[in-house]
Amino acid sequence: METNRTLAQLPLNHTAVVESINGPQPFVRRLLSLGVSPGCQVRVVRQAPLGDPLQVEIGRLQLAIRRLEAGQVLLQTQ
Repeated sequence: METNRTLAQLPLNHTAVVESINGPQPFVRRLLSLGVSPGCQVRVVRQAPLGDPLQVEIGRLQLAIRRLEAGQVLLQTQ
């Protein structure tokens, strides 16, 4: 059974598939240019001590993303 949650809600070391990216166009374009697109797998690798930002892994790419922005990335999880 698949459930929808955001990247901000994904537990550490769990993998999910990006369903869609919402938010302002510059934000969406920036993620798309980095390779974060619908259909790709993402995994939360680490989070800062206070929970913000998150370090996520997309293929070989690792990037830091603010929790607020991660909340705009909708995922499909199993």
